[in-house]
Amino acid sequence: MIKTISFRSLLGLGFAAVFSQAVIADEGLTQAEANTIVKEDVASAQVMAEVCPAVIGKNAKFDGNIKLLVQSYLADYSDKSMTYESIQSDSEYKAVLNEARETAKETTADEQKSVCDDVLNYQA
Repeated sequence: MIKTISFRSLLGLGFAAVFSQAVIADEGLTQAEANTIVKEDVASAQVMAEVCPAVIGKNAKFDGNIKLLVQSYLADYSDKSMTYESIQSDSEYKAVLNEARETAKETTADEQKSVCDDVLNYQA
């Protein structure tokens, strides 16, 4: 179900969802498919939060931008009470998160830095 894609592509998909809130409705996705996309986006943000401090150093602006991204992704989840903390126990989310972590390991240092810089410079 989940394709292996580059870390940068994973981030790009997440940003696309933020910038186009109508993506889910326009694609004719089922609610389960839309929720999976949200889980993928949240997982990509979580992996960036794990990887980027080693790449760009600890940064409060980066941390704030990650929180903003996660909040915007969760706003599209069908269960509006879903939180970052509660999604951590979802079995599908755990699988998506592991896939995102493996994908991040396969990326180059330059690509990781570029993605981290994109998040650091993100303007909500």
